[in-house]
Amino acid sequence: MDEIRELDNLQPPDRPQNTSTHELTNSEGPNRVPTTPTPVQDAEPRSTGPKTWRFWAIIVALSITGLMSAIEGTIITSALPTITDALGGGDAYIWVPNAYLLAQVAILPLAGQASNIFGRRHLLLGSVALFTLGGGLSGGASSMAMLIAARTIQGLGGGGINLLMETIVTDIVPLRERGQYMGIVGIGAIVGATVGPFLGGLITDHASWRWCFYINVPIGVASFVILFVFLRVKYERDLSWSARLKRIDISGNAIFVAAIVSALIALTWGGTIYSWSTYHIIVPLVLGLVGVLLFAAFEWTPRLCPEPSFPRQIVSNRTSAAALGLTFIHAVVAYWVYYFLPIYFQAIKGLSPLRSGVNTLPNVAGGLVFAVAGGVLLSKFGRYKPLHLVGFAVTTVSFGLFSILDANSSDAAWVCIQLLNAAGSGMLGGVLLPAVQAPLDESYVATATGIWSFARYFGCIWGVTIPSAIFNNECRRLSSSITDADIAANLSGDSAYQHATGAFLSSIQDLALRAEVVEVFTGAMRTVWLVGIAFAALGFLVSFIAKEIELRKELNNNFGVEDKKEAIISPKTDTEAAPSSNPV
Repeated sequence: MDEIRELDNLQPPDRPQNTSTHELTNSEGPNRVPTTPTPVQDAEPRSTGPKTWRFWAIIVALSITGLMSAIEGTIITSALPTITDALGGGDAYIWVPNAYLLAQVAILPLAGQASNIFGRRHLLLGSVALFTLGGGLSGGASSMAMLIAARTIQGLGGGGINLLMETIVTDIVPLRERGQYMGIVGIGAIVGATVGPFLGGLITDHASWRWCFYINVPIGVASFVILFVFLRVKYERDLSWSARLKRIDISGNAIFVAAIVSALIALTWGGTIYSWSTYHIIVPLVLGLVGVLLFAAFEWTPRLCPEPSFPRQIVSNRTSAAALGLTFIHAVVAYWVYYFLPIYFQAIKGLSPLRSGVNTLPNVAGGLVFAVAGGVLLSKFGRYKPLHLVGFAVTTVSFGLFSILDANSSDAAWVCIQLLNAAGSGMLGGVLLPAVQAPLDESYVATATGIWSFARYFGCIWGVTIPSAIFNNECRRLSSSITDADIAANLSGDSAYQHATGAFLSSIQDLALRAEVVEVFTGAMRTVWLVGIAFAALGFLVSFIAKEIELRKELNNNFGVEDKKEAIISPKTDTEAAPSSNPV
């Protein structure tokens, strides 16, 4: 308990004292952290009390904003072939979704640091505006190049939205309660991700593909208005704009962006445009991974980076480091299921994409329910480690059961296995970030959330890339059993994934030949699930590394919900601060 009280009194660089250095002690030991003198009054621990209407208005506004962002992330999956046909561009089509993802990931460290400097409200409103602008430009795109550029703009907004939503929840909710409220806010995101593909198909079939992007313009405007009215949260107001700009870690973020661009170029081209074994993929992938290491080295060298966007203290204790690793692994196994469960229904069961989407609802809807349930359990008992262990153990078992599914499996079998996976994976969704934050001072909230978001997004990318490579390789290995040379050729390259559809199976008139293809897909899917067991089991083992740290029941930060009765101080000029009656 003495260790916990000591952690609560940490004074990290985001809230420095009027000295050049001071001692920072985390749960693993002392570290000396250089700081830039910035007089900021320390927050006192305070009880949150009953949740007010202003609190719930913010929660609802964040949920609606998450709905908008999640819809855009998935709506183009059904419409992409139509978009490519309309705008052309050849192989460039793959950058329509990936430019959005790239921009989302690249902006995370900068957005986390900037929200500490400029405040959550300003950054979130700016992100929603940028997202809405990108949606409008995407809908009006006249070429593939313009669409990719617009999607990049939209991704910058989307990354800021997703990060700041979670950061604001951590600002206004005590650590012990964060899991359940993050689950509630996440309802909008899960609903948006679920209806996105159906909405994209519906729009493509009955209207112009441009409405896949235009649809977010009115939603974005509504979200902006709601946030503008209700999102009133505290932030540090006694710095001039010039002083704020000087605190931004421009060099570190430039290294990070370059590294992420290089790595994602490799992951985007690998298995689609170039083979994984060519220098076109190996060189940018290696450069990207080396760049991430250089980014960490730069951020952790005080002489080079006095106020980093990735402070070493966030990963210098074993609990936060383990929880970040678990976040990465959880994202990998979650997207493993999201992307390959539909392959089972389409390539093995022979169903249409729409019917496949309906059949995956037990996993999606169940994940929503269990995410909220996990947050409630965390709030009630205040212990995250048992939830991590149970979550990864159940997920591991579900992967093993997925591996036995075949064309003859009953509906009850795949429904029950999906619900089991939803119980394990869904439970983990809301209880990983609190574990990252448990050993850290509250003023590390934004930077820790940014790094946590990066770990999650990076895991999502690998959660698609790894099983796709396994699937293609297994189909290549098993395709020798197919008697038709042309069909075997379709499955022996890196294009097996794109042929794993019900339409491809329906095009094969010979029933015996179709059965051979289904058998190849079944064997490949079995290997995909078996390899997935290793990743889920790794998460179970890593869960033992983290310490069980008592979760704070009180807020201890300089943010939180703003009281209208509070005096509002305008930002300083370069020489002095002046009072103002206008709310920020």
